[in-house]
Amino acid sequence: MMKVRRNYSQGRNWVKTVCAILRVFVVMAGVTLATQTLEVLFSTRFVYANESHRRASSKQGTTDQRSRYDLKIRETLNLQKDFGNPASAIQTLDNLFGTVKRKIKVNSQYNKEEAIRVLKAIGDVLKEEGNFEYRKNILLIEGLEKKKDGKRYIDCDDYSSIYLACAESLGLFLEPVYALRHVFLRCRLEDCEGFYWEPILASEKDSYFYREWLNIKENSSYPKVLDEKEYEAIQYCNLGVAWYIRGDYGKAVEYCERALELNPDFVEAFNNLGAAYAKQGKFASAIDCYKKAAHKNPNYATPFNNIGVAFYRLGDLKKAVKYFEKAIKADPEYQKAYEYKVAVLVKKGEHKKAFKFLKRIRKSK
Repeated sequence: MMKVRRNYSQGRNWVKTVCAILRVFVVMAGVTLATQTLEVLFSTRFVYANESHRRASSKQGTTDQRSRYDLKIRETLNLQKDFGNPASAIQTLDNLFGTVKRKIKVNSQYNKEEAIRVLKAIGDVLKEEGNFEYRKNILLIEGLEKKKDGKRYIDCDDYSSIYLACAESLGLFLEPVYALRHVFLRCRLEDCEGFYWEPILASEKDSYFYREWLNIKENSSYPKVLDEKEYEAIQYCNLGVAWYIRGDYGKAVEYCERALELNPDFVEAFNNLGAAYAKQGKFASAIDCYKKAAHKNPNYATPFNNIGVAFYRLGDLKKAVKYFEKAIKADPEYQKAYEYKVAVLVKKGEHKKAFKFLKRIRKSK
C-alpha cells in the first residue's frame, strides 16, 4: 500500500546510500544496468470519474448484469490454468458467493446508507469467511489458494472483481475505477450522484483521498471509470506479467497485445510489451512501445526510465541520461531514475558531474 505523505528522512537515507554506491562505482570504474522489470497495473491524465464517463443507467440489478462479472471471473481463472487449479479456485469463489447471498439481504433498489451497509457486509465476508488480506500479487488464481498461515492474499483488482460479482448478485450497481496502478470501485445509485468504495480498506473514500494517496497530478485524467473491455484488459496485462516473470517472453508479448486490442490506450500494457520485447533483444520495438506509453501519459515515469535503460543497452549513454532526466521530471520521487542517471554518468567518466548531481539531490531532499 502506498503512503499518502512523503517520508523525507527516508529520502535523506536514500541519498546517503546512493553516494556510497557511487563511490564504489568510481573505484570499480564500471557499472551494469539491468532492464527494469514489468510493473503490474494501471495510469494516465486527471478528470474525476463522474466527469470522464458517460452516465450509467440508474436502473439497478438486471438479471444479465448480475451474471456478467461472475462469468468474467470464471473466464479469467481458466486463462490462468497454467498457474494454478481453476476448479479449486472456482469452488472457493462459489462458496464465498453462496455465503454472501445467505448473509446479505437483497433489495430491489438501494439508497446510499443501504449500499454502504451491503458493501461493508461483503468486506466482512471476504475477511472472516474467505480469510482474504491485501497483498500485491499477479494473478487471482494464485491469490485464491490458501497459504500456510490460512490466509488468502489478493491485489486491488482481484478484490474489485470479487466485489463486482457479489454486488451484481445482490442487485447493487458497481463500476471498476482505475487510477495510477490501482483499481477500486464506484457505486451508482438512483437517489445520489454515487460514491467511491475502496475494496482493500472496505470503506467509502472521496476523490481527494485518491489524489493524495496515489499522488495523482492535476493534469491527469484519472481516476477513470472502466468499461467492460478496459477492465478485461487488466487481466490480460497481468497474465502477460506472469509469463514475463516465468521467462516466456513470447507469451508475455501475446497477452500484452491482447490487452491493447481491448484497450488501445492502456499505458501499462504498452510499457510491459516494451519490456518483453527488450528481453528478446528487440530494442527498437521496445523503445517504440515505451514512447507510446510516455506519449499517452507524460506523468508516467516508468516508460521514460525504460527508454533510458534501452539506450544504455544500445551503448547510447547520452540518450540514456536524457531519458532518465525525463523520468525524474515526470516523477521527482522515482528513485530508480536517479540511481541510473548517476551510474551512467560514472560510466561516462563524468564523476564530478555525478557528485554534483547527488549534492543537488541531497540539498533538495
